[in-house]
Amino acid sequence: MPTNIFDLLPVISTVMIAKFVVAAIIITGTRMLIARVTPLIHELCKKNNLDQHNCHILSKIFSYTLTIFGVTIALQNLGVEVSMLIAAFGITGIVLSYGMKDIVANFIAGILIMGYKHIKIDDMIKIKDWEGQVVDINLRYTTLRHNDMQIFIPNLILYTQTVGIIRK
Repeated sequence: MPTNIFDLLPVISTVMIAKFVVAAIIITGTRMLIARVTPLIHELCKKNNLDQHNCHILSKIFSYTLTIFGVTIALQNLGVEVSMLIAAFGITGIVLSYGMKDIVANFIAGILIMGYKHIKIDDMIKIKDWEGQVVDINLRYTTLRHNDMQIFIPNLILYTQTVGIIRK
C-alpha cells in the first residue's frame, strides 16, 4: 500500500505538477505586483497633476503589460515555445490592425485628444450637427449629453473636424 500520493504518480507527472505550481506562483506574484504598483501610479499622477481619467488609462495599460509578461514567463516555465506564440500574435496583430484601421485611428485620436486636453469633461461643444456637454472621453469615442440623449462621437471625427468649444 502506497504511503504517499506522489508514489502513485510517475516522475514526469511530478515534474509537471511542480512546473504548474511554479507557473501559479509566477501568475500570483504578477497580480500582487500589479496590486502594489497601481496605487503608486495613482499617487504619481496626483503629484504631476494628471487628471483621473488619464491616470486610470495609464494604470490599465501598465496592468495589461505586466499581465502579458507574467503569463509569458509562466508559459515558458511550462515548456511552451513562447517565441512561436509571439510571432503568431505579431502576424495576427498586423492583419487585425489593417482590418480594424478605423478603430486604431479612433484609439490614436483618443490618446491625442486626452494628451492635448483641448476638449475636457464638462465642456460644451458643437461639432457638425451635434451639440452637448462632454461627459466622458475614452480611447474610442467621446460621449456628449444633450437634454436626455447621449451622443457617442468617434474620436477621429473630433480630432479631424472643426469643433466649437464653450467652456464654463
